[in-house]
Amino acid sequence: MSTSRTPLSLKIIIPAVLTATVLSGCGLFGSKSAAMTPDQQMAAFIAHEHKTRAQDQGLQAPADDGKAKAGIYTSLGTAYLQDGHPRQAIRELQRATQVDSSYANAYNVMGLAYEQLAQNGLAKQAFGQALSLDSKNPEYRNNYGAFLVNAGDYQQAIVQLKMATADPLYSTPQFAWTNLAQAYAGLKNLPEARDALNRALYLVPNYPPALQMLAELDFKEGNVNSAYSHLQVVLAQQPDNPSALLLAGQIAAQQGRSSEATALWQRCVNAAPYSAAGKKAQQLLLQQG
Repeated sequence: MSTSRTPLSLKIIIPAVLTATVLSGCGLFGSKSAAMTPDQQMAAFIAHEHKTRAQDQGLQAPADDGKAKAGIYTSLGTAYLQDGHPRQAIRELQRATQVDSSYANAYNVMGLAYEQLAQNGLAKQAFGQALSLDSKNPEYRNNYGAFLVNAGDYQQAIVQLKMATADPLYSTPQFAWTNLAQAYAGLKNLPEARDALNRALYLVPNYPPALQMLAELDFKEGNVNSAYSHLQVVLAQQPDNPSALLLAGQIAAQQGRSSEATALWQRCVNAAPYSAAGKKAQQLLLQQG
């Protein structure tokens, strides 16, 4: 089975500083209940059902069918990771590799789990093993590329992400294009970053992570009206996106619309009070008095 996760939440946005928008594996990391959209609530429900089915299937799997058992353990590990339990996920994924050491997706998901635990050496090793077993898998390339972006290894990230975007069979190339934009932005190559974002938006018009990154680029360059316009499209699709709410509030405050800024920051706090964006919004509200 191949895994995917939804885009990771954007990091805190500070004026004149581009933030990280890293999308690894299309579907694994939704917000927790307090900040969940209806779609995210449905995804959480599906993850719970997925875990229950995987547990039930594990009791029924033929003892001699190693690949089937590895798939079940990987499904269970994926579900644990979706639920925010990377350590339990790793235990199940290790079981998967014990029954079938050639099961590439187990290593792919293991890389995502180790990354969540900030064990970058083990994450890199797991991603490398997944790619050694299935070098043509564009999703594994994207996940590894996203990991490299997070680690600040932008040059190597570009190599991996370009390989992912070049695969005509990749089902979610907008993820890799947006990650590629982040890698270029990390190297201060903003024209290439914008080109990558435009490619993502060509494939999926109004794609929120790409639009949000465009908003950040525009904000950094002083094009606040354009940035705000992009954010309005993002918030129409993701009304509880804390980073988008934070930046929209900063723009409103910069333009003298203090009441609107207050409302946006309060929405940010309500959506994700313990996130980096939520904490920054609380600080700005206190400064506003």
